[in-house]
Amino acid sequence: MTEVDIILPIYNCEKYIEETMNSIIKQSFTNWRLIIIDDGSKDSTPLLINRYLKDKRIILKKLEENKGQ
Repeated sequence: MTEVDIILPIYNCEKYIEETMNSIIKQSFTNWRLIIIDDGSKDSTPLLINRYLKDKRIILKKLEENKGQ
């Protein structure tokens, strides 16, 4: 059972997404789940996230077009 859910809404975050994800992964607390909501990114953000999806604690929900707030 996951103790902490981290919800990360993103849109065109290629500049920061790897740093953000690495920061979460490197925490000493490991009982977490990262739910990424990609609001239709048009840059390489989804490709960068795909590298991390081997970790079963990371879930990507991708929207096809940007919906904004």
